[in-house]
Parts: sequence; C-alpha cells; structure tokens
Amino acid sequence: MAAGLAAAVLAGCSSNSGNNSSASPTASESGSPSASPSASPSASAAPEANKPDTSKEVKLKMYLIGDAPKDLGLVYDEVNKLMKKDINATIEPMFLSWGDYAQKYPLLFATGEDFDLVFSANWNKYGAQADKGAFLELTPEMLNTYMPQTMQEMPPEAWEQAKVKDKIYMVPSSYKEFSHTVVGVRGDLREKYGIAELKTVDDFEKYLDAIAKNEPGLVPFDAGASTYATGDLIINTEFTPKLIIGSSGVSIDLKDTSGKLIDISQTPQYMEYAKKMADWNKKGYWSKNALLNKTPIKDSFLAGKSASMAGNLLDMSLGIATANQNHPEWKAELFDLYNGAATFVNPYTGNGVSINANSKNPERALMALDLLRNNEAYFNLTTYGIAGTHYEMTADGKVQALGGTESGFKVDSGSPWGWRTAALYKPQADQPPAFKAIQDTWAKTAVTNPLLNFVFDTTNVKNELAALKNVAEQYRTPITLGVVDDPVAAVNTLNAKYKEAGLEKVVTEAQKQIDAFLQGQK
Repeated sequence: MAAGLAAAVLAGCSSNSGNNSSASPTASESGSPSASPSASPSASAAPEANKPDTSKEVKLKMYLIGDAPKDLGLVYDEVNKLMKKDINATIEPMFLSWGDYAQKYPLLFATGEDFDLVFSANWNKYGAQADKGAFLELTPEMLNTYMPQTMQEMPPEAWEQAKVKDKIYMVPSSYKEFSHTVVGVRGDLREKYGIAELKTVDDFEKYLDAIAKNEPGLVPFDAGASTYATGDLIINTEFTPKLIIGSSGVSIDLKDTSGKLIDISQTPQYMEYAKKMADWNKKGYWSKNALLNKTPIKDSFLAGKSASMAGNLLDMSLGIATANQNHPEWKAELFDLYNGAATFVNPYTGNGVSINANSKNPERALMALDLLRNNEAYFNLTTYGIAGTHYEMTADGKVQALGGTESGFKVDSGSPWGWRTAALYKPQADQPPAFKAIQDTWAKTAVTNPLLNFVFDTTNVKNELAALKNVAEQYRTPITLGVVDDPVAAVNTLNAKYKEAGLEKVVTEAQKQIDAFLQGQK
C-alpha cells in the first residue's frame, strides 16, 4: 500500500507544466528534520527476491558544479569502499567550476559525453534541459525499485515541483532553505572605522566606502561577472520577485497573487540600481577587471583579499565560521540587510540530481543516489569529509570542522547540495549566532503564493529565449558591475535590445500560461 501511495503521488497530474517551487518555512535549515519518514509519502522496499541485480560491477561518473577540494580523492576512496560493498559500484565525481559551468554544462549533453549522474537545479535551466531530452525520465516504478529510501523520505510537494510536463527528471533535495542574500564583513574593520552594525544597503555602502578609502591592500567587495548579490539586496527587497523569463527581469511579485508580470528592467527601481552600481564601480568597490573575475566571492574573502562577501545564508554562515576559525582577529560577522522585507522559501528544485538520458547504468546510478541521500555514512563523508581528519562530532550532535582554511575538505566543499536531506544535515558547532536569528526573521516575513509552483513551459519561445540570453550577457552584466559610461543610456539600450530579441512575445506566452495556471487553482 505504501508503494501504491508513492506511485499515486508521482503519477498524479500536476496543475503546473513543469518544475518549480515553494513550501513553508521550517527549522530544517538549522539541521532539524522537516518531517519524519512516516509523515512523508513512502514506498516499501522491494522484496528480497526482487532486489535489483548488482552482480556486474559498474563505474559511475557524476558531474557537479563547483571547484573540487584538495582531498576529494581521499573522501571518495572511502565512499567507494562502502559503495562497492553495498551495490557493487564505484562513483567518480567530476566538477564544472563556478567560472565556466554556464558554458560547459549544456555541452555535456550536446557532445554526448559518457556520464551517469549530474547536478540539476531550477536556476540552472532544469526545465529547459529536460525539454531538450538531456535527462532520463524517472518513472514511479524506477523510483520505487531503485530508490526506496528516498521514496519514504521525500515530501510529496517536492515531486510535484520536479515535474516538467507531468514527468519527473530530477530527484530534488528535500532540504528547505532561503535563497536570499546576506553579507559577511570583517568586524575588526567595521569597528575600526566607527561603523554601526549593518542593517541596510546604505550601511553596507558606508563600510565599503571606508575600505576603499583606507585599506588599499583590500578589495572592498570582489564582485565578478556572475555576481548576483547586489541585485538581490537592492532590487529583490523591493519586489519579492520570482523570475519567470530567464535572462531578463520579467517576474511576478510574490506579494501580488494576481499573477501580473512585471519587467523589473523597465522600472524606476532598476534605473536607480544601475546608477548606484556605476557609482560603486567609480568609487573602486570592486576590481577594474571585475568582468573577467571568476573567483568566487567567498574564496576571495577567506583568502584575505577582500573585506566582504555576499551570498545565501547557509553558504555565508559556513564562510563566517571558517574565517573566525582561522582569523579570529577579523571578528567576521553576518548581517541581514532585508530589514523586514518580504521573503519566501526556496523550492526543493533549487538543488537536485538527474540521470543522464544516455547513461549506460541508470538503475545503479539511482541506487547510488539513494545511498548518498539517505545513508548517514555516505552523507557525512560527502558533506563533511572523513571523521577525525576533516571534522568531528561534538557531544551535542554538531559538526566541528577541522583544519580551517588548510583543510582539504571543508564542509559542503564537495558540492553535495543535490542530495542534501533535512534529516541528515547537521548544525555547525561554529555557526554564527546571527544565523538562527536571520532564519527566524525570514520565516516570519515569508509570503505564500500559488505561483511559487508555476513553471513556464518554454517550448513555444525557445528561439527568443536564446536571443535574450545573448542580450543579457552583452548588455546586462556591464550594468550589474557598473562598467558603463552612462547608466541611463545603458538601461535604455538593454531594454531596446530585449525588445528586438522578442521579449514581448515571450511575455505574452508566459502571461497566458500564468492566467491558465491560476484559473486551474480555483
């Protein structure tokens, strides 16, 4: 009966046409389970006689996004000792770096490279890649047979969010988190220049200005071409947007349940943002070579090259903990600049794992993923490293990282987000006190909106979306980094180029789908 329930959840028709989003806040981000297995849809493991055949040894290859840590080989040697014993397989992780994953990720499928598992996410065009046939469809039968533990653990709404045209191509993470931006700064420098604790973007600007004027050996904020944080802090606090049309500013404001699309790039707020970024660039808040900078902003901060960093709450919390472990004199601090603005919980499909449509061993790949997600030995190894070398557990069940910046495998450095589960992800012993306070604040300001579950079916506008991507790369990125002579003219040019690329056609198609989605909710 349990297996039938899970199959029903998976097979049931979704009212949206793809793969996205939402849920209510929980305490899971601090390591607490969002639900017990018994509270989630479940499937019974197959009877012993029907267990999958693992008599043939297979070697799996998995692509992840990030930069491989130094001790990756040591860690996966331990993983493979377990996996060889459990399912007669080994797994080799491969990495696409943050600097070039956007270009190389689609090439994995276009060139027909031989691999089995791959990180997938809504922010990395999961729906578009699924539409192109990049991923294997995951049927209820496959999941019940090869991922029985996951079927017991996964919240039913996660499967709904993972659907693209009513088919599943991703095993999403079951860990709920906020994706909003926080900033990390050096408390010693903040105090040195008499700056109060940061509460707003204006406060952050005062800090950056003090660094630019007084600390010539430090980059105030080491932004690069892929930096999104400034837009999140300045634009998203105004609109609470869920982006609908990639490579553009066309979004829905989640505070508005009408579903009316807004093009943020054409708003007065975006124009003011462009002016501010041009001003920040002129003041030297980041490098003159920012367009070419591919160094992750957290890495620059931890290396002592910059005075601040920005990113999601969990990642920045880990960065602050590492900074204070290695440089306690920095007094690194974490600040929320949302200042009471509305928030929302990131969809489960923000992180996940898919199976290559051309995998020669999809069954064993699913079995391996089931172990990575649900077996604590595998989960701890791939998330925290080798016990006693890279981390140790405290008496109260927290993870104490070892080795500081010299560690060959820092917490989460192996890019395990695709199989992160709420029940197994543990709180950090050095977690900044601000982490829980920010989390609690955002939980109180989180909005709900049925459109969090809407996914845009791009089938009819693929050519236009490709053209919009080119426009964004050529005209929007310079605005984000302020490397434009005239920000007003630059924004006007951007919007004109969007129009030439067919944005209006895409907006019409998206609005039609949104209206139909909302009608279906009544």
